[in-house]
Amino acid sequence: MSQVDFPKIYNPANQTASELIENFVVRTKIFHEIFEDIKTSEMKYPEQHYIIQGVRGQGKTTLLLRIAYEIERDENLRKRLIPIIFNEEQYNISRLFKLWETVAEYLEEAGDTKGLKDQMQELDIKHDYEWCCFQLIENALKKNNKKLILFIDNIDDMLNKFTKQEHHRLREVFVESAEIRVIGASSVTLEFHYDYGKPFYQFFKMPQLKSLSADEMKTLLLKLGGQYKKDRVRDIVENQPGRVEALRRITGGVIRTVVILFEIFVDDTNGNAFLDLEKVLDSVTPLYKHRMDSLPAQKQEIVDFIALSWDAVSVKDIAEKTKLGSKTVSAQLKQLEKYHIIEKVKTDTKNYLYRISERFFNIWYLMRLGRNWGEKRVRFLVEFLQIWCDEKELMNRLQKHLGAIKQGGVHDKQALYMTEALARTSLQRDMQHELISETRAYLEKEKKQSALNLAETAHKKEKTIFTAYTYSMILLWNNEIGKAFEIAQEFLAELSSFDKFPQDVSLFLMLLVAKKQYHLALKIFNENPHQLKDRFKPIYYALMYFMQDEFPNEYRKMGEELSQTVQEIIEEIHNLAEQYR
Repeated sequence: MSQVDFPKIYNPANQTASELIENFVVRTKIFHEIFEDIKTSEMKYPEQHYIIQGVRGQGKTTLLLRIAYEIERDENLRKRLIPIIFNEEQYNISRLFKLWETVAEYLEEAGDTKGLKDQMQELDIKHDYEWCCFQLIENALKKNNKKLILFIDNIDDMLNKFTKQEHHRLREVFVESAEIRVIGASSVTLEFHYDYGKPFYQFFKMPQLKSLSADEMKTLLLKLGGQYKKDRVRDIVENQPGRVEALRRITGGVIRTVVILFEIFVDDTNGNAFLDLEKVLDSVTPLYKHRMDSLPAQKQEIVDFIALSWDAVSVKDIAEKTKLGSKTVSAQLKQLEKYHIIEKVKTDTKNYLYRISERFFNIWYLMRLGRNWGEKRVRFLVEFLQIWCDEKELMNRLQKHLGAIKQGGVHDKQALYMTEALARTSLQRDMQHELISETRAYLEKEKKQSALNLAETAHKKEKTIFTAYTYSMILLWNNEIGKAFEIAQEFLAELSSFDKFPQDVSLFLMLLVAKKQYHLALKIFNENPHQLKDRFKPIYYALMYFMQDEFPNEYRKMGEELSQTVQEIIEEIHNLAEQYR
């Protein structure tokens, strides 16, 4: 294992200020935006309060600490601002007055104000104790010409303990007092922020921490690698981009997961994305198992069905499977949604679809608690993503095109793709080289019919999945749709096709969609015996995007882990449609 102090990375509060600042290489944009707001706000009047949102592990705690430490480092800000960093869990703050008591304790620990807590203890609790506690704090701040910024992680837990009356009172403090400002963080959706009837409706500024981008993930991995086995990590990042990017998409680009991935990368340079995923899942098993164990039996049953379905399902689907009444299911779903275990997906009707909200949890469930087929479905997706995201493979294809252009001055893009397909076939199968050479020569002269004849001759002479693929692709490019579909069944029927050239099968399916042969493509997905909906799930959902008039809700069933890939496939299909009309 590595020599990096990973416990500190998992728990940023355990790092020293200098360590955290040194390791802070992502989330820099939002850090600068919030800090610049703090720096330029004189707090003569009440300021805007923040609650930073993001799933667990996305760096909210680290961001709060980074902002607070920067205030402490800034000589001018130190003179007028007091940052108070609350512990990540504040079990003692169940009433609003407890918040002010805790603030007084922090101020005394920091040495900024003495005796506040003692003064609070001397107050008569029968006469608006909470109001008096806050007045003591506010008056002390004014006396010392200081402003207070509270950094409160998991602020939702604290606010949910307060009564509605206390919410009204706290809002009054925030609106009227210029002495205090809150920068909070939450991993859940705050219902009171979106409820028109609640005191905090649309009150906070709520920036969202999204998944790490590909560049951010690379930056973070290389930063971690700079501390340990730098060359090894750089080699993986630069030479196995498909492996890294597949994992980023499947795990949601969560910072905490990237740290776990780093441990795997430095210990196994010859791994692949699926093996890496299995190791990551082992590390999160205690967390996710506890999540399921803490649910009542009925909720467990509902979560089990939704998780094994993977894609979004309806209340009717859940009720039929669990044998629970629809009203019971709806009530349980409302509770599960409240605790962010499932999420609701809007449809064109009044009925909603439901899926597991944290997609990585869903993947863990399929891999650890599902049947063998669940693991296969995850394997198919990870392998598809690794291939799709492999920039080196895309570069190889580009080089083949350039080579063809240099050799024969070919300008017809259809011919170039035919050349590429035939060249790949000759590499994958020991075919007659003179026939391939002759085919290329015809292609360079743009004699497409001759190319078709040669492909047909090769297919008749040696019927294999490789010759069938080449022949069907050339037929499809040449708009002989029916014949292309017929020949394609020869390689689509063989399981070995999906193991030996999955990229090429993907290209065939995408080109079929680009030719607007939606129903033929759907027929393949529905009738092929080798579970193509799971093997090529992103392409299936791209097809559903184009068929939304017929299947308005099918596209909505897609999980977030697929969205970027599906969008890229849709764009590629548009490109294919333009190039091969």
